[in-house]
Amino acid sequence: MASPISLSPSSTNSTSSLPFRFFGLPYELRRKILAYLLLQDHIIDLDPANAATNPARINLFLTSHRMHEEAYHVFYGGHSFRIFPIHPRFFGSRVKSVISRLSPRYRATLISLELRLGTGWSKPPKTWTVTSKLGLQDCIRVKNLEVFVECDPSHQIFHGFRVSIDFFTDFSSNLLGQIVNGLPSLEQVTFNRHGPSVQRDSDLMSRLQEAVLKGQKRIAWAKGKWLDEEGENQRAQRKIRFPIS
Repeated sequence: MASPISLSPSSTNSTSSLPFRFFGLPYELRRKILAYLLLQDHIIDLDPANAATNPARINLFLTSHRMHEEAYHVFYGGHSFRIFPIHPRFFGSRVKSVISRLSPRYRATLISLELRLGTGWSKPPKTWTVTSKLGLQDCIRVKNLEVFVECDPSHQIFHGFRVSIDFFTDFSSNLLGQIVNGLPSLEQVTFNRHGPSVQRDSDLMSRLQEAVLKGQKRIAWAKGKWLDEEGENQRAQRKIRFPIS
């Protein structure tokens, strides 16, 4: 009968002190681990909170050249980035957007962008315009653009506060048209909204859709965000079974 094998303290210590070979793992598994470490469930934008949350993740890029090459693809390709900042601290005419601050090779890995309309509806910053400095021409992998509409200043509740009834509509549709034309690989624009105050058949939404169609892109609607009372009633009526007389 063989005697049980015993490990000496020296052998166990030498085994436990061996470094873990991360790059010895399969590529797909490494990407999953990096995604677990790097990805957050929110849109990346200029925000004071970034100083407390992102450095610990971005520091992983500094581990080695090989780690940087794999990690930045996961980080920038796994998040959606906001084209223009909306945080009050960074909302102004002299602030560069997070997109324009990225290097061209980082912008080339982006997959999803967001345009949020509504903040500063009476006086949008002058930097909210599309030029070569914004860098959309480098976003060659972006297929989908989400347009989040916070409010519609043409609504009567904004009467007395807005510049004019068409000011924000004209500004938003022109800006969206520039972005659609500036993204070389864009295929689809998805519309989202903050609440029912933004109507799907409003002049604002109609003009935004025209800007997308003019650029020959598809239009999609965020699931569960555009169910108004009229639509609910129509669906309910279709389910009614009338007796045959």
